[in-house]
Amino acid sequence: MTYLAYPFHVHPDRLKSAGHSNAAQAVDIARALNRLGYVVDIADWLDSTFVPTEHYDVFFGMHYNFGRLLPYMGESTVKIYYGTGSYWAHEMAAEQDRIEDLKRRRGTEIKLPIRLGENDWVQVADAVIVVGNEFTASTYRPHNPMVFPIDNYALLTTPPDLEHKDFLTARRNFLAFPSTGLLHKGLDLILEVFAALPDVDLWVCGPLESAAEQGFIRIYRRELFHTTNIHPIGWTDIYSRRFGQLTDKCAFVVLPSCAEGMPGGVLNCMGRGMIPLVSREAAIDTDGCGITLPESSVNTIRQVVCEMADTSPEVCRHMAQEAYSQASTRYSPDSFRRNIERILARILEGK
Repeated sequence: MTYLAYPFHVHPDRLKSAGHSNAAQAVDIARALNRLGYVVDIADWLDSTFVPTEHYDVFFGMHYNFGRLLPYMGESTVKIYYGTGSYWAHEMAAEQDRIEDLKRRRGTEIKLPIRLGENDWVQVADAVIVVGNEFTASTYRPHNPMVFPIDNYALLTTPPDLEHKDFLTARRNFLAFPSTGLLHKGLDLILEVFAALPDVDLWVCGPLESAAEQGFIRIYRRELFHTTNIHPIGWTDIYSRRFGQLTDKCAFVVLPSCAEGMPGGVLNCMGRGMIPLVSREAAIDTDGCGITLPESSVNTIRQVVCEMADTSPEVCRHMAQEAYSQASTRYSPDSFRRNIERILARILEGK
């Protein structure tokens, strides 16, 4: 298995406070394989020195180390690729569309780093497990028929007090909680929407001080730092008091991303009772608990934001309760553990 190795070298309590669910999930995957009867060796996904010296019945991995180690695997080895985002060609095309759209709107462009270059790993794999919903899986299926989507999970912090939350005020406060790649995540679209809506407030978390994002920050400096209803917060730990305060203040989390594998940041916000307003490409099913944007454009996002800001507090409360319920059940660690074992068992049955 080539994924994250450090979680196997720290105390389990450390994983509970990690800011990303993938650390604990690495252990969950290995334990699922243990329960299915396999002894598991771990090599980190960035380890470029490990060379297999024996036969493996199963090879589970991701990214470039998956491709590097493929030639060492025998014909009988079951090769399982783990996709944590959309298929590379789909993602690259989506990012290029965002770059060109920004150039049309602002007359300038940003170069995004290539997350994953051209490869044929999915085609070579016997099966593909994809973090995301059916939309994410659909970007892989033309390249391999054995594709199995699996839900990401939320890192639950302090349970929200939704019965007493002031949704009359909260419905006019929105949270942007993107990670690295602010153009990819659609923060440009969000900022342009709220800069023209002075009566609703936007709170922006994320890597605003990252050197990799300075081109974006330069283009949107006015919106971020000189617009009275837009509040730049910066990187925020989900276990911090500030995160609790922001998720109490805001009713909605907004993410019009161009390609995702069911982002944990949105799920973590749902775990605080926040209502997701997300693009189809964000790969989160919003039935009953949020809104999937018909398209990721300034006009569409503005329309949805205005509608939700005027939604009755009672409807907001109901949607928030449903979002928290889904984060606590469908998007829970226990659900992931059951699903990963079920999927692995199906792939390996009879092998």
